[in-house]
Parts: sequence; C-alpha cells; structure tokens
Amino acid sequence: MCVLGILTREKSYGYEIMKELEKHNLKLKGVGSIYPILNKLKDYEWVNTHLEITESGKVRIYYEINERGKLQLQRKIEEWLELQEDIRSLLGSNVKGE
Repeated sequence: MCVLGILTREKSYGYEIMKELEKHNLKLKGVGSIYPILNKLKDYEWVNTHLEITESGKVRIYYEINERGKLQLQRKIEEWLELQEDIRSLLGSNVKGE
C-alpha cells in the first residue's frame, strides 16, 4: 500500500522508493528488500516499468502506478480504514486520544 502510494505522486526507481519509505520511518531490512515488493506489484500488473539511462550512463528501472494499481490502492486504503475502526472499537477508551 505504501509503495503504491508513493508511486501516485510520480514514477520512481527502487532505491528512491526505499529512501521515501525511510523518511516516514518505514524501514526495510536492506536495499534489496524493496525489489521483491516491486516485482510483486509488477507481476500483479499494478505498475508499469520502463528503463531510463541516467546522465552517468547507469540504467534504472522506473516504476509507475497504472489504473489497476490505483484501484488496488483505493481498496487497500479502505481495508486499512476499516481495520483501524475495528481496532478502535475493540480497544475502546484505551485508544490514545479518546
């Protein structure tokens, strides 16, 4: 859900996505941890990919969310909101802010 959310803002490549997750305290186990996630999103056909060559000649795979991915993200957000509500209901007054 978080990776798809990042990709709604703009296309990006693995390392850049990982750094964006880290900015929000969502740390992965290592640089290589992002690629299985991205491959899964590609396999599910929620993102499109293309190669770009940087000025230094390095080839990068860029990921871009597509319409199927946007629909999936919306579903995941709805599931997340329902889960939050269920947890609040379960915990009642023990939830911070109530």
